[in-house]
Amino acid sequence: MKKSLLILSLSIGLTACGGGGSEETKAPAVATVSSTSTPANNPTGINAITVDNEFNLSTKYSLDVDVDLGMGDVRAYLNVCQKKVASQRADYNNCIYRGPLSNTALDTQLVLSNQDIELIAEIWFYDESTEPLLFTWQYEPAQAQQQFVIR
Repeated sequence: MKKSLLILSLSIGLTACGGGGSEETKAPAVATVSSTSTPANNPTGINAITVDNEFNLSTKYSLDVDVDLGMGDVRAYLNVCQKKVASQRADYNNCIYRGPLSNTALDTQLVLSNQDIELIAEIWFYDESTEPLLFTWQYEPAQAQQQFVIR
């Protein structure tokens, strides 16, 4: 009985896999690649690219945010956001830092990944009689260390 089931299942499996039309199928043509040797002292293609040893291929950079308003024990809140296009306003959907200021001062380091952005820092005071302060920052390619100093 077991042999009958085995033979039956094998024949069904082979029948399902076999057969086909009467058309002939041709094997795909194999492309041949001829290699030409280039001298080792004259590299081409990707081998011709040279990268300075100090360049680490990273797009991230750190930004030092240094806030010192010298206002003493005044409660304030800092938003550092990307600048809206064609406006001098902060894009609150793209903020990289939000937090309270202790004695209207802060010293922190942020890691950014895009060098062509402009940032807006807004300092809002808990006392509604004091107007918010607005500061702008943009990436400086000539500087090794990026700093956003707010005074």
